[in-house]
Amino acid sequence: MTEPNRIIRAGDERLVVVPKTLIVEDEPDLLTTCVRLLVQLGHVCLTARTGGAAIGLIDAERPDLVVTDLRLPTVDGLAVVRHARRACPPVPAILITAYTSAESRREAHQAGATIYLPKPFSRVEFLGAVQSALATGSAEGPAVAPPPQFRGPLGFP
Repeated sequence: MTEPNRIIRAGDERLVVVPKTLIVEDEPDLLTTCVRLLVQLGHVCLTARTGGAAIGLIDAERPDLVVTDLRLPTVDGLAVVRHARRACPPVPAILITAYTSAESRREAHQAGATIYLPKPFSRVEFLGAVQSALATGSAEGPAVAPPPQFRGPLGFP
């Protein structure tokens, strides 16, 4: 039996759990690009442009994956990751940032981010990070078993 918030798609006589992914990014073009890539792979995407809005969506929607920028209006990405980890463990989180440093990498790890992804990143790097986060989950175990289309190298069949 699946959890009540999971979306199931039937096809070819099998059921596939569709990942619900929250993308938090204040830059509209990057947000749109990330959504398009994930929708092509079958994700249901939720979006937020601020950390405060993201926290509300985490509480209301309980996503399977959180992808968040580090620097956001209202609340930063570290707080978003911490909240996601408390509100719906073992949700994996990818922290993306153009402001990379050893300190921000350490803080991301301490906050519970599964993956730290420096900007700019390629389509392949982004999809690989998503695949890895869903497969690895968190220290408590995978959040969602990746559907068959995620099992190829870097998310390609």
